Amino acid sequence: MNSPEVIILGGGPAGATASLLLASWGHSVRVITKGGVDHSLAVSLPPSCGKLFDAIGVSEAIARAEFVRSTGNTVWWGGAEARVEAFASKARGWQLEVSRLADVILQRAIAAGVTVERALVSDPPRGFVLDWTGRAGVIARARNMRRQDQGPRTIALVGAWQRADAWPVPDDTHTLIESYDDGWVWSVPLGNNIRHVAAMVDPQRSGLARGGSKKDVYLAEIRKTREFSRLTSDATLIDGPWGWDASQYDAVEYAGDGWMLVGDAGSFIDPLSSAGVKKALASGWLAAIVAHTCLTTPSMKAHALAFFSAREREITQHLVRESRRFLSEAASGHRRAFWEDRSEEEASPSDQAAVQRAFNQLKEAEGLNAQIGRGVAIEDRPMIRGNEIVLEAHLVPPDVPQGVRYVSGIDVVALAELAPASRQVPDLYEAYVQRVGSASLHDFLHALAAALARGWLVAE
Repeated sequence: MNSPEVIILGGGPAGATASLLLASWGHSVRVITKGGVDHSLAVSLPPSCGKLFDAIGVSEAIARAEFVRSTGNTVWWGGAEARVEAFASKARGWQLEVSRLADVILQRAIAAGVTVERALVSDPPRGFVLDWTGRAGVIARARNMRRQDQGPRTIALVGAWQRADAWPVPDDTHTLIESYDDGWVWSVPLGNNIRHVAAMVDPQRSGLARGGSKKDVYLAEIRKTREFSRLTSDATLIDGPWGWDASQYDAVEYAGDGWMLVGDAGSFIDPLSSAGVKKALASGWLAAIVAHTCLTTPSMKAHALAFFSAREREITQHLVRESRRFLSEAASGHRRAFWEDRSEEEASPSDQAAVQRAFNQLKEAEGLNAQIGRGVAIEDRPMIRGNEIVLEAHLVPPDVPQGVRYVSGIDVVALAELAPASRQVPDLYEAYVQRVGSASLHDFLHALAAALARGWLVAE
């Protein structure tokens, strides 16, 4: 292990995930981490993380850890009354501390042969390096890739609270979220009637700017709320508060020759939410696939690294839009500077109405006479197959140079190739199933309507 194939900086969820997968695929891996933390943030993971746990190979270990299982969220947002949101189909998520999640995955990685070195890293080491040093951004800063958001800063002040009895909420497994005039507060349960309660504040508009202590500012912010002031009135602050910088940043590029920015080393999206840890796990999974491809198939190296960078950028942009939408919903109920600074929602074009119109036209049409749209090509583009990045045919419209392969799980390349020979939608569906295999009729019709709405297919 003096010269490992891959060096991973940081033993958080993303770094641990990448190390476990790479070791299980036969690579020698060294994780360099500063070790234990004084305080760990509690977070909420949605039920969809179950698929990631399966892909990483840690589902059984996660079950043995006996994390609190959540059934949803309870939200007071924009001054509205409580909105109790249960996960669909009675699914359950996880409530846990980030450090415990990382430890569960890292122990599996060590068992798979990963070497862990406890050290602080200030300069990037030589070799193939995956950086998961979060906000510190060892590689990102060394290569001048970190791009700080120019908007307002946000600080998370987090404390651990305990009650003698259960918390008086509709479901004590829920994540609780409340907006108020000068910020918002959220809380995650950890069992034994203990909850982490986080106040998200603007350091320039709170008592922090006037030199107030973290504890005084934290308690003052909670007293401004309606629900959390009630919930904590007969609870005890047993630890904290601790402070985290929760301001946004991203990267100019997320990968290059011999390096990748994984998870929070590449980008951080405000507000703190379950999306952050899920994003980190997915980033670690994808980074492992890309690194494996680079090491085993050097001819695919440039394609694989470009694919990783493009995917991370796409996910970051999506989460930024979701964050702005989330914040803008509260702005209408809180006419204060905190929300005005954060509610500049960018218009994101949506073709949902166009897809619905195309779907309605399909139902009313007597037949189907569709051809591939002008300027739309079928060309090879990188994609994931198993644990590798490969080149496969994609539908490439003029406005989507990276190409499209699937919509709602439907192979749009097969759809485009089969459509010109089909005169009825049922005929096209039957031809598609014969070529590709079983497919949901609902998903098939949605993908066909989307292809027509976006001009990938043109009805003649």
